[in-house]
Amino acid sequence: MIKPCFDACLEKLKGRVLYNAQFDGGFFDAEILKDLILKKTGREINLNTIDREFGIVPAKFKPSTYTLDTLSIFCGYANWGDFYMVNKESLPTS
Repeated sequence: MIKPCFDACLEKLKGRVLYNAQFDGGFFDAEILKDLILKKTGREINLNTIDREFGIVPAKFKPSTYTLDTLSIFCGYANWGDFYMVNKESLPTS
């Protein structure tokens, strides 16, 4: 059942991104997040991508590997694979 685990890991990653950006539940600014990600990782994510990944606008597709890697790097991991391997065991599978 890879999909539920993927989805749960993705949600955990997004939570970590918001935590690392020091956004609380009532504050979110895609432009600020974009700048923080660029400054910390040297990698750029489009504002539209940020809006899709954080639920500002509907997403039709899963995020790209580049986006997953960039968000993972922002959280201190080598890439999405590293984040996934470290975190998948601690997530519910149902």
